Amino acid sequence: MIELIKKYVENRFQLIKLELVSALANIGSGLVSSFLILIIGMIILLMFSLALAFWFAAIFESEVIGFAIVGGIYTLIFIVYLFLFKNLIGNKVKNEIVKAALSAEEELNKFDENTEL
Repeated sequence: MIELIKKYVENRFQLIKLELVSALANIGSGLVSSFLILIIGMIILLMFSLALAFWFAAIFESEVIGFAIVGGIYTLIFIVYLFLFKNLIGNKVKNEIVKAALSAEEELNKFDENTEL
């Protein structure tokens, strides 16, 4: 009986270790993927911003005015985000994190129910 308990504890420890590695792998791959998407998106945004700034510069015959207009557009977008969408997006991210944590805990509980002594 003691050998069974020892084996159960060892298996349980191994399971927890594997679950932790799996969770860390999911988090790591998500972070790397998100980082790459962010970098590529920033490069695309930079290119379109430069094109828009030079287009405005051609219209107003002043590069300063063209770049100032693009900067003003981004400032306006930032202010709108701060006042209208900051809490909405923050709450959505929090909810997704809690949902992921609860689903991982639920999977672990299902495994516990199936492996009772």
